[in-house]
Amino acid sequence: MTEETRTKANELAETLRARGHTEPAEKVGTAAGAVEAVESVFLHGLRDALQSALTAIEAIDPVSATMIDELRLEVDKRLTPHHS
Repeated sequence: MTEETRTKANELAETLRARGHTEPAEKVGTAAGAVEAVESVFLHGLRDALQSALTAIEAIDPVSATMIDELRLEVDKRLTPHHS
């Protein structure tokens, strides 16, 4: 979930609470948390699958080890969930 989306979900929940709609506000908060949890699990699984593929490529072509290491760093950088 992007920071902008997280901020908008929090703003919506706050607005609903301010208007006395506590139950819908809690549902918005719960849904946002669930999205982040699913996103984290998905990214972790995708990162693991790509790392496995890179390991297989490295085993087939050891000469490509430097390029594989660079790709590993990019995979980790892009597919690690960031929490603020």
